[in-house]
Amino acid sequence: MKHKFLFALFTIASQCLTAQIGGAHTYEFLSLSPDARITSLGGINVSILDHDLNTQLANPASLNRKMNGQAAFSTAIYPGGINFGNVCYGRKFKVPGIFGFGLQYIAYGKFKETDEAANVIGNFTAGEMNLYAGYAYQFGKLFSVGINGKFIYSQLGHYSSVGMATDIGFTVDDPKHNVTASIVAVNVGGQFKPYQKGVREPIPFDLQAGLSFGFKGVPFRIHTTFHHLTQWDIRYDNPADYQSDNLFTDTTNSKSKKYIGDKLFRHVIIGIEFNIKQIVRLDIAYNHLRQQELRLTTRRGVPGLSFGLGVRIRQFDFSYAFQPLAQGQVMNQLTLTIYTNGFVKRKTVSKDS
Repeated sequence: MKHKFLFALFTIASQCLTAQIGGAHTYEFLSLSPDARITSLGGINVSILDHDLNTQLANPASLNRKMNGQAAFSTAIYPGGINFGNVCYGRKFKVPGIFGFGLQYIAYGKFKETDEAANVIGNFTAGEMNLYAGYAYQFGKLFSVGINGKFIYSQLGHYSSVGMATDIGFTVDDPKHNVTASIVAVNVGGQFKPYQKGVREPIPFDLQAGLSFGFKGVPFRIHTTFHHLTQWDIRYDNPADYQSDNLFTDTTNSKSKKYIGDKLFRHVIIGIEFNIKQIVRLDIAYNHLRQQELRLTTRRGVPGLSFGLGVRIRQFDFSYAFQPLAQGQVMNQLTLTIYTNGFVKRKTVSKDS
């Protein structure tokens, strides 16, 4: 079938974060980090609860009144010229809670179309988008719950697909002890128009949990994130992992290592965020899953590490993330958040009026 190879290539190309386990799903761009701050904290984070609107796609329960009137724009350039981005806006209406709206997209670029004999017969493009809306409500001073609704459209050459999904998040925030804990089910849903009639593919559902905590008088916060909690073994099935007890054959009495520690830590991301007077943020994190899947035995590298810088200047917040990948490639991500309410001057009422 035409473009079958390119279709597989596109699917793999959008899986820079979870390359191996990602191959079992479609709409893999939904698993990519929505903004620079989350990317710099390991790519997945559900325990940020402050003024940052970009966290809505990671955890809808993070939506709060501080995000009212915010507009955010994020873009990332992946190797090969693949562009990924997110645009969102937060708004509080005359009802309890707060709403968030946005568009997440990925553009794979322009490709040559060939027939079975590799003859060029034209050009085509590929891209995907997620149009979403979310709502969060806070119960008392500690608990909040949120939900996102997603409308997903994918166009890969001559193939198109439409799907719907939802995210459900629950957060407990204790400012007195400086602790935040969350649990989120992301991408609960599926295709209702598959690429090929009768062939429905699963979307990247994930159950995630996170815990972040700080210390009084210390300008940093520790984030611990747990992902893919519904699947214990997310290791790549590598034939090199099997060892043989027989010198004359590599199949008889072969035993597989258990790799219990590796299996456990592939579910864990650890990050630290330094916050200097609420103006400058410095982030660093380690993602063991990314490190193990992108590392090369023939070349040293640090694909499991990620770094970030954030600066808040009045109504503007700038964030930058740097993420090493394989073969010396890197991913850079930029995010700009604008606090639009800060541009509106309140009217003063004179004493004589």
